[in-house]
Amino acid sequence: MKQNNSILKIIPNVLTLFRSLAAIVLPMIIIYGGEIGALMATPILILAGISDYFDGFYARKYKVTSNFGKILDPVADKLLVIGMIFALASENMLDYYYAFFPALLIVLREILISGLRESISSYKISLEVTLFAKWKTTIQLIACGSFLVWRSNTYFYNIDILGLISYILLWIAGIITFITGFQYIIKIMKFFNMKTNRE
Repeated sequence: MKQNNSILKIIPNVLTLFRSLAAIVLPMIIIYGGEIGALMATPILILAGISDYFDGFYARKYKVTSNFGKILDPVADKLLVIGMIFALASENMLDYYYAFFPALLIVLREILISGLRESISSYKISLEVTLFAKWKTTIQLIACGSFLVWRSNTYFYNIDILGLISYILLWIAGIITFITGFQYIIKIMKFFNMKTNRE
């Protein structure tokens, strides 16, 4: 029984480490693999997205949350998304006119929130990942996956509707990303306002 508990305890961290590794490997496959690389990267991205769900599921169900997981889990998600955006941009898949603004929102928000988490770590305030933020990550990954499929020119590039869907998903992800970032900032501002009033 103890051995089974030990295995269950490390599953969430293993899944988080898998996403962290995917954040490094996927951009390389996309950039250097061409159309075939895009096809190869798609199932890996899907697995990374699924691992994000089961990571939290196992941690909550078996009560095996750890400080390591709480810190690395949101960082792994951000690394994966930002890595995908830069890889797609380097392959000219993110059209400047249609994709620059939502892509910029996503990258800046993820960097900002990571920096805020670090800067307030000494205070008694928790910026735990909300359910809405989890949905944000899911839509970000779906949007990136849609671009990957579209990147496979030989089979899908001439299907204009797929490109349109990809850009729509990216805009939805950008809007949700902005909203969740704004929610975190409001939470921090309320905390420091209350702290100032108490003093």
